[in-house]
Amino acid sequence: MGRYDSYASNPLFDLVIAFDDDKPIGQAWGWALSSNSRWWEGLESEPEPAFTVEDGTRTFALSEIMVVRDLTGRGIAHALHDELLRGRQEQRATLLVRPANTRAYGTYLRWGWRAVAKLRPNWPDAPTFDVLILPLPLKSVVA
Repeated sequence: MGRYDSYASNPLFDLVIAFDDDKPIGQAWGWALSSNSRWWEGLESEPEPAFTVEDGTRTFALSEIMVVRDLTGRGIAHALHDELLRGRQEQRATLLVRPANTRAYGTYLRWGWRAVAKLRPNWPDAPTFDVLILPLPLKSVVA
């Protein structure tokens, strides 16, 4: 929760929550990357010149999608994803996914994301992630 508190204090942070009646059942959040963002630290190589240049309007970082375990597989995560990204003004969205997380990875690819690089964050024992990019504005993709 300490990390969430620091994320949520970012003025570029955005969050959507899914409810079943008055009970929260899922959430997705992220933020636009500012010029002083540390998101790209640990990128193994830039897929194109100036790939990591940010100004608060270029890239939206999708950080988390979570759905109550008993309700997975019902399209809730996709709806949260689309609601969070729909209408965004940035040119692209990015997320990090572990290559071994084949379920999530395959889902993101079906939703239109594409792998462009690898990144290993600068924290102790950090795994290597694949960097995925999705062009914005969001277009409907059949899952």
